[in-house]
Amino acid sequence: MLFNSPLFLFVFLPICLVGFRLLARLSWSGALAFLTVASVVFYAWWDPIHSWPMVLSICANYAFGLALIRLRDGGWGGPVLILGVGLNLALLGWFKYAGFFATTLNQLAGFEFEVASSLIPLGISFFTFTQIAYLVDVRRREASEPGMVNYALFVTFFPHLIAGPIIHHKEMMPQFGSRKRASFNEDLAAGSAMFIIGLGKKLLLADPVVKYVTGAFTTSALGEPLGMIEAWQAALAYTVQIYFDFSAYSDMALGLARMFGIDLPVNFNSPYKSRNIIEFWRRWHMTLSRFLRDYLYFSLGGNRRGPWRRQINLMLVMLIGGLWHGAAWTFIIWGGLHGIYLVINHLWREWRGEGKGGALAQTASWALTLLAVVVAWVFFRAHSLGAALGMLAGMAGLHGLSSGSGGVAATSWQGLATVAGLLVISLVAPNSQQIMRLCHPGLAKVADPEHFGRLAWRPTPLWAVALAVLTVISVFSLWSPTEFLYYQF
Repeated sequence: MLFNSPLFLFVFLPICLVGFRLLARLSWSGALAFLTVASVVFYAWWDPIHSWPMVLSICANYAFGLALIRLRDGGWGGPVLILGVGLNLALLGWFKYAGFFATTLNQLAGFEFEVASSLIPLGISFFTFTQIAYLVDVRRREASEPGMVNYALFVTFFPHLIAGPIIHHKEMMPQFGSRKRASFNEDLAAGSAMFIIGLGKKLLLADPVVKYVTGAFTTSALGEPLGMIEAWQAALAYTVQIYFDFSAYSDMALGLARMFGIDLPVNFNSPYKSRNIIEFWRRWHMTLSRFLRDYLYFSLGGNRRGPWRRQINLMLVMLIGGLWHGAAWTFIIWGGLHGIYLVINHLWREWRGEGKGGALAQTASWALTLLAVVVAWVFFRAHSLGAALGMLAGMAGLHGLSSGSGGVAATSWQGLATVAGLLVISLVAPNSQQIMRLCHPGLAKVADPEHFGRLAWRPTPLWAVALAVLTVISVFSLWSPTEFLYYQF
């Protein structure tokens, strides 16, 4: 079930809101149980058979959590944690990576391993990482027994279940423990506004540029040459597509949660405004960055063992982060590139310091950062390494200015203007956190109050009319909804 589908908008969501509101008046625990069941239904709607890995994972991890709590003062806590984390990784590995590793071994060593193909359960990377973090924190004495219903809701809460944000128990459990003081109407108004902004981004900004992406990347996958114009248009089109697609999902997730009086962590904060890669990863997929830092980078020693060990740790973390996104060499290369970028960025800071420099230096830093991100996105989107290299060859002008390949969506002033316009919007327009800053739509307060002071959402008639118009325009695009790009992870 897609957030941007008529079934979700006009059937599922209204039933959930009404049911939750009515039950909350009678029993807060009953309302949470209802929301948990609704979240499982939301997940199972895709394919009921493939919901069992998530259900079993929740039951197993809850049991491991209880065992770790009871073994805190004994010597068995460590082995139980290793077993729990190992089983989580085994589940993730079997469904998402077994085929990839088997194929790679077959190609490298001449083996003949066969792995039965199966659909990857939706959101398995997200709910696996969420639960691994919980087990680790129980072992660290940073988490207590949550109760089965609260734990199940913590994992399955449908606004974040499929594509994040990756939530933390310390952020969510207190919110499940007691109802919020703010009124239902205030939360519903603020959440609806945030959701509508995200819906508009998805339907009106992200989806229309797909036609400028698919043709060129498919042509490259077929081994046909691309001209510089086609290649750059496709690379930049994907750059803005994934930006607005992920930004839209992040807004809609925050808005949906707020409708139920629950705040999720902010996951997106204008990453293309970054002037270096370190800043980019503080703005892009912020909760994944947090998880990789807290549970992998620090566990490897972080920067406590000298600068060179830090660079190695950064590379390992980003390679794993790339593999987390998908079982393909293209994702590993994408992660490796960002690892190299981060290492260079840290070495540069050690050499030159962290001074901002003048306007020219800041502009050059921004341009270089965006260029590096675009090059990495080519690998992220490409069907194969060969296809990615073909795209980069086209971008470098090795096949001329324009190839005229029939499979490419016609390069036009309209296409170039659309991509350029969206890129400008991503760079100069206020983001959703800034627009909604007065109601604090997420847990992290990231908006800069000094900018766009007058453009702030308030529950006023003017804003109601503006959002109603945006809703009507968006509804006309609902009848052929497309999945969010991060649903595949």
